[in-house]
Amino acid sequence: MALDPTDVRGVCDYMNDPSMADHMRFMAEKLAGAELESTVLLVDITESTGLFTIEKDGKTREVSIPWTFPVANRNDMKSALFALLDKALLG
Repeated sequence: MALDPTDVRGVCDYMNDPSMADHMRFMAEKLAGAELESTVLLVDITESTGLFTIEKDGKTREVSIPWTFPVANRNDMKSALFALLDKALLG
């Protein structure tokens, strides 16, 4: 079953809001090797991964970070993102 594209876009927009920038950057630093002061955006969500772009000094790379559990809907997507943040915080 494919994820609802409207839900995917809504969750990406929510996580890419400037108020979430520090959380996204921290998560990418801990889980994807992003450098300090990188710009991190969530660009897509699948059932098994989140696709992020990490930009620093004009260079951009894409990184897929696997969820800790499969996602099927909007609530799962949000829960999976916050589970990754917990994972980053707890090491």
